[in-house]
Amino acid sequence: MYVADMDELYFRQKTASVREIRPTQLWSSFKLNSNTEISMHNNCSIAELKNTCLDLAVFQHQNVSPQFIVFICAINIILLITSAIGNTSVILAVWKTSSLRSPWMVFLSGLAITDFAVAVFVQPSFEAFTLMLLFSNSDINECYFEIIFGTLCYTVCAASLMTVTTISVDRFLAIQYHLRYSSIVTVPRVIYITGMIWLMGGFLATLLLWAGKRVFQIVMTCGIAFCLSMCTIVHFQIYQNVRRHQRQIQAQVQAVQDGTGLQMARFKKTAINAFLVHYFLLFCYTPVFISILLARNFENRPGFDSWNEFYSPIVWNTSATIVFMNSAFNPLIYCWRLREMRLSVKRTLRRMVCKN
Repeated sequence: MYVADMDELYFRQKTASVREIRPTQLWSSFKLNSNTEISMHNNCSIAELKNTCLDLAVFQHQNVSPQFIVFICAINIILLITSAIGNTSVILAVWKTSSLRSPWMVFLSGLAITDFAVAVFVQPSFEAFTLMLLFSNSDINECYFEIIFGTLCYTVCAASLMTVTTISVDRFLAIQYHLRYSSIVTVPRVIYITGMIWLMGGFLATLLLWAGKRVFQIVMTCGIAFCLSMCTIVHFQIYQNVRRHQRQIQAQVQAVQDGTGLQMARFKKTAINAFLVHYFLLFCYTPVFISILLARNFENRPGFDSWNEFYSPIVWNTSATIVFMNSAFNPLIYCWRLREMRLSVKRTLRRMVCKN
């Protein structure tokens, strides 16, 4: 009996202690644990976001004069409008003029599409993010901005570089296989290649998000080196082929009479135009390459605090603006070097003005 009474007393005490716990206390405990878990989850998300943050120096202008940032934005607005109008005119001129729908012109219109994307997507995001960051110091927002801008910028820049490389290869095929060129390179194939270039550019840009900075830098470095090496080799081969054909034409006057000399002269002119487009792109991208080298040498090194805080953002903003300048000036090169393109663009602009 004594043991049974002790057991009953112990049971009543435990029951009373449980009943003393109020529902509000249970809810508070649950809420505290839930908030702790949510806070830990948010902290993990923030940490993951900061790990994927691009840390683009072009947006790190806390110590840069606001007047300089506004000046850069004003220049980019002018370049944006010029690029949008010029590249739209080139695209419409090619697709509305049947005589311009050759593979070479379709490739140029593909390059104009990449330049148009710079004016419509990349530059507006650059302008918006730069001006917004002047009034906000939030690291999370900056990471979001950098990821969006970086993905757009890397996609379009990769597509632009691959398109210019493809144009150089196309001109090599036109001179090397001038008799079979029309059967090798056709407009449907050019459209297919252009679409694949855009898909490849998007894939390379997303590498940064799911493969990490290290893999992205290695892949992009190898890709840029491959494109530049390919263009250099192809241009040298074009130069050799043109000189050889010129010697053959001079030795065989009949070649001019049957039209081969005229065809080669046309291919030579388009090859020179491809050279101009390629080397102007290289000229505009050279400041970015220099900025990368300077960043490798000076960033995060003792004794170079002024570079990291002041000069680096200025250099990156200036070099980015020069890259955007490439998209605005390409249509001027097309119209300067290609008479038929120039006339078609004039007609297109005249129609656009008359409609308005």
